[in-house]
Amino acid sequence: MNEFIEDGWQAILEHNGLGSFEALWKLQADWFEPPNQRRGGWSGVCRIHLRTPSGGEESIFLKRQENHSRKTWRHLLSGEPTFRGEAHNLRLLNRNGVAAPQLVYYAEEQSPKGWRVILATRELRGYLPLDRLVQNWLQQGWAEHHAQRRKIIPQVAEVIRKLHQLRRAHNSLHAKHVFIQEQSGAACLIDLEKMRRRINRRKAMLRDLDTLNRRTAAISRTDRLRFLLAYLQREKVDVEVRALWHQLAVLEKRKNQ
Repeated sequence: MNEFIEDGWQAILEHNGLGSFEALWKLQADWFEPPNQRRGGWSGVCRIHLRTPSGGEESIFLKRQENHSRKTWRHLLSGEPTFRGEAHNLRLLNRNGVAAPQLVYYAEEQSPKGWRVILATRELRGYLPLDRLVQNWLQQGWAEHHAQRRKIIPQVAEVIRKLHQLRRAHNSLHAKHVFIQEQSGAACLIDLEKMRRRINRRKAMLRDLDTLNRRTAAISRTDRLRFLLAYLQREKVDVEVRALWHQLAVLEKRKNQ
């Protein structure tokens, strides 16, 4: 993928004087978080508010990087921009109905000085990371948020199951990488740079559920079981649920030793 723009977004960008790669690259804006400097290159993200031709508003996260690359089996020597893999992953999930930020723009340029890459996604409005919600539940009283947890947990399980049905593993499935829409309970996956294809769905499942299980130690056993039931689409505990519960416990014990 050398260049991509989502339907309708070229007009929005042009309406804001950002209709070209150079205009986006040279845009002066405050960093949303400090740029990452490494190996003679840098990568940073800004939050940009845009006006639409119809008089509305949109917000995007504009990510720019220069000379940030990784080695892949297709590019063993020269490497490829790290954003290229993330853009490919976003497009894959967007096309297949797995909730993730909408990719609205991607473009890359290579010069004798190296890669310049731009990736833009539509802002997720009204979402909070799952780890912040868990922290709120603990501080305000776990039992007080029973109804909210019952609504959210099945939707987290659903989006992760859909990802694994594509034989893809997130590969960094921490609670901070699962965003929740507080009102509806809808779940969305973010930070997809490390997402990779696995040999089969089970490999993807164990890789991600092990990480999520170990990184959400504060969540009750009851809610963990409720998550596994929803993920496996079971109404009650059966042999498969017990087996997965046991396997995750073994993995947790092994990695904590």
